[in-house]
Amino acid sequence: MGFSITWCAVREEAADQFLKDLELSATGEVEEGPESSISMARLDTGWRVIWCNDEVPCSFLRPEDLAVLSKSRDVLLFMVSEYMMASSLEMWSSGKRAWWISHESEKGPRHLDVDGDLPECFPKIRDEMEKAQRSEDADTEEVDYIFNIPVMVAQQLVGFKYDEDSPHLVNNEFAVLSRPTPPKKSLFRRLLGK
Repeated sequence: MGFSITWCAVREEAADQFLKDLELSATGEVEEGPESSISMARLDTGWRVIWCNDEVPCSFLRPEDLAVLSKSRDVLLFMVSEYMMASSLEMWSSGKRAWWISHESEKGPRHLDVDGDLPECFPKIRDEMEKAQRSEDADTEEVDYIFNIPVMVAQQLVGFKYDEDSPHLVNNEFAVLSRPTPPKKSLFRRLLGK
């Protein structure tokens, strides 16, 4: 079984308002790893990570949400589905997506979509992973190194890797978050699109 998650990160100074804007609140519970539906962690690198386990992409971090949420702060969004061997990382700033990196293995083992003014660490990571992929392809073609490019860029920027313990995790804990459930629309309202 593999990961299929979304996490986003904002700078610590913007994190409390970001949580309010998302209508997220701490339950008072903490856990060593992000097992709950929604949780958050503070990092000593100056970032706060909000982790969503239930769906990829997270229902409250869609592009239309990020356009609004990023008007007053930068938002880094990371998504991974190990089942599909897909990973992506994107930065939202000033209400639009500033850059993105995406790999979907179903589009080929060397598939990589990029756009925008990518972070300085990107070329070195891309070159290392492409070199490793060429070496792998010559042997067994069993490891997808291109999948790691968004993962490693995220780790370089934030100091956090989704599938490893992070030395930057403050108090080695994730705070469990809750979000109000939107009222269900009646069948009549759903049919009318209201």
